[in-house]
Amino acid sequence: MSPTMLAQEVTGGRYLRPPHIRLIEEKLLDIYHGKIRRLIITLGPRHGKSELISKYFPAWYLGKRPDDKILLTCYGASFAASWGRKVRDIIDGYGHNFDISLDEASRAVNKFNIKGFDGGLNTAGVDGDVYGKGANICIVDDPVKNDKEANSITYRDNIWNWYRSTATSRLEPNGAIIIIMTR
Repeated sequence: MSPTMLAQEVTGGRYLRPPHIRLIEEKLLDIYHGKIRRLIITLGPRHGKSELISKYFPAWYLGKRPDDKILLTCYGASFAASWGRKVRDIIDGYGHNFDISLDEASRAVNKFNIKGFDGGLNTAGVDGDVYGKGANICIVDDPVKNDKEANSITYRDNIWNWYRSTATSRLEPNGAIIIIMTR
């Protein structure tokens, strides 16, 4: 089963796999197999990049590697938690495909663990607290909220400093970073 096959099952076959999604999935599988450790995806809005990378890929990845940790970040903590909720709900409903389930003691939308394993998912805003949280995969999905922030040198510098000092320092050895941005 691949991330898009999981998406097909979750959506009852409605998930589409146009050429750009197949290419993104190919690169995600390269991340999974350790062939690459840095990936940047930039596409226009509504092209399915976050749906695949921030929703289906983490659920699939934790199904395959339940001892690994994923850190999912976005421009705001609540936006990141909304993706965490979707990942958690997929694992809750489809984890049986991978013989995993959620740990009942830790199943919040912004932090949950896989029962009987060391892995799980944490979410945070790009300016939020990720201290003490390691990650085999760090997903940075839309670190910039809008044009106002994108055009602010101060904001861009803050994001860059956060990335260099915080995000990269959370990576486990041989960890990977995936950055998703709208053009």
